[in-house]
Amino acid sequence: MQMTIPERRKLKKAAPIALKYILLVVFSLFFIFPYFYMLTRSLMSLPEVNSTNLILFPSELHFENYSIVVDYLPYLKNTLIVVFINGFFIPFTGSLIAFPFARYEFKGKKVMFALLMSTVMLPGSVTTIPLYALYSRLGLLDTLASQWVGAFFGGSAMQIFLIIQFMRGVPKELDNAAYLDGANKFIVFFRIMLPLCMNVLVYTGIGVILGKWNDFTGPLVYLRSQRNYTMAVAFYYEFSANGISALFDNYKMAMVTFMTIVPMLLFLIFQKQMIGGIKVGGLKG
Repeated sequence: MQMTIPERRKLKKAAPIALKYILLVVFSLFFIFPYFYMLTRSLMSLPEVNSTNLILFPSELHFENYSIVVDYLPYLKNTLIVVFINGFFIPFTGSLIAFPFARYEFKGKKVMFALLMSTVMLPGSVTTIPLYALYSRLGLLDTLASQWVGAFFGGSAMQIFLIIQFMRGVPKELDNAAYLDGANKFIVFFRIMLPLCMNVLVYTGIGVILGKWNDFTGPLVYLRSQRNYTMAVAFYYEFSANGISALFDNYKMAMVTFMTIVPMLLFLIFQKQMIGGIKVGGLKG
């Protein structure tokens, strides 16, 4: 049976859409499989997880493997302290720095902005030794303060730059109207700018939280005592190749699965704000 011209046109339009969805499903399965593999192995018994045969599904669910999380509660407390201090103060202090760059003209602004942005080209490994020497003189080595003291100085240049660009999208007429009503710069910042920039601040804060939650190098360099370890460092020493616990892959996978819960929850809860934070501009028409 021969197709009519309208049917052919519909088929031509439907074919690319169908192909797109097929590719999306294939790529989704490709990226989800490692997490599925990790989750199923975290619920296996020790003989199953160490079997030479590929076993995808446990014969019996062993939720007791997640009891290992209890051993990490002191390290979880340290991690949460570092995460929350950085997640709150980096967006806040970053917005304090970004506000004058975005809204005012002052002497030396271009030079200061150029110096700020030039730090983007410095890799983190270059600043590790100077920071280590500075923290040593300040007595911050082997303290959790070494992991959050930088939060009071605005964070990275790219985070500040993102907030500057977002603030530039807020109409200056709002500032002028507030000044006519007798407001000062602090009122404009706290009552106008911060509420309008909440999306980009949440976006920046979540990025910082995820970075600190998974940070391994920073705590490894500056923290020495076991009582000050964050979860990433404690997990490394517990399940390193030289440790006995390295043989227990089911407990290892259970701990890794637990560490993915926070990023997943943050994404699910703040998905809208994260997408809005990428959009440059404070108001939508």
